[in-house]
Amino acid sequence: MKVRYDIDTLINKFKQKDKIALAKLITIIENEPERAHEIFKHFEDIKHDSFIVGITGSPGVGKSTLTGEICKKILEDGKSVGIICVDPTSPFSGGAFLGDRVRMTNISLHPNVFVRSLASRGYKGGISRAVFDISLLYEAFGMDLIIIETVGVGQAEFDIYNLAYSVIVVLVPGYGDAIQMQKAGIIEIGDIYDINKKDLGGEDVAAQVDLMLDDSTFQSGWRPPVSMTDAISGEGIDDLIQNIWDHKEHLELSELINEKKKNRFSYKIKELIYSKIEKLISENFINETEINEIVKEAIDDGKFRIYRTIHNKFEDVDFEIKKR
Repeated sequence: MKVRYDIDTLINKFKQKDKIALAKLITIIENEPERAHEIFKHFEDIKHDSFIVGITGSPGVGKSTLTGEICKKILEDGKSVGIICVDPTSPFSGGAFLGDRVRMTNISLHPNVFVRSLASRGYKGGISRAVFDISLLYEAFGMDLIIIETVGVGQAEFDIYNLAYSVIVVLVPGYGDAIQMQKAGIIEIGDIYDINKKDLGGEDVAAQVDLMLDDSTFQSGWRPPVSMTDAISGEGIDDLIQNIWDHKEHLELSELINEKKKNRFSYKIKELIYSKIEKLISENFINETEINEIVKEAIDDGKFRIYRTIHNKFEDVDFEIKKR
């Protein structure tokens, strides 16, 4: 049974820095995204901006542990941190482990930090559809820094580029040669590169990344630095955080931060439009029952007919959309 929270009561508690109210508002945004406008209309006078950092990389590179260590250092400086960890949803069971908090036990109960784990719910691009809205809630709550940790799916990790101001790409020793890194795709989206698990080596990986960066041009004037860390021992974390602040300063001095903000909201507007169209089509033009009927016809009468059927169906959709 779905619990329907009273938004006005939650907003009042939220404005008093009640983390339980924050958690419940996140739940509403995750499960009932159509109610987001009911929430955000209460924050239209808030001008606070958080700095948003995305941490991405393949599974097993230590993103969660690294996130915890970065957060620990930031908290020591008296700042507040909101963390969003996205876990992959199983395509079979529909469930997600949501176990990132296990690697952040030393900071998860700190009064100046809030950690939320999300399931990707099948959303592509290494994140969850609710990430943007949750980051807005964190900003309204007054968080100084927001860290978004992506699923870690390699070539599909591009949405974080549209949501964060600084993107950290995490690599590890044994990742592969330079060709493999270029094939991985995510090597192109980083503002900062970090070779984690440096206790296992990694100087060769750092050298390969540096060589690739040497062959690149940077229109923004920022050449991504390459850090080396051991997230378990904390070694190198200070240097990585300094790189984050250096990039933040570069964005602010060059006024590129405004372009980042425009890109972030443009991405969300397009995502809202696409989701509305998807809902409109599924409710008015083609539903699951019709899809099953087309599948049955394709199996019974000829698999090549599926293209003609869908083409004809969407000619009707085009006509209806133009008419409206």
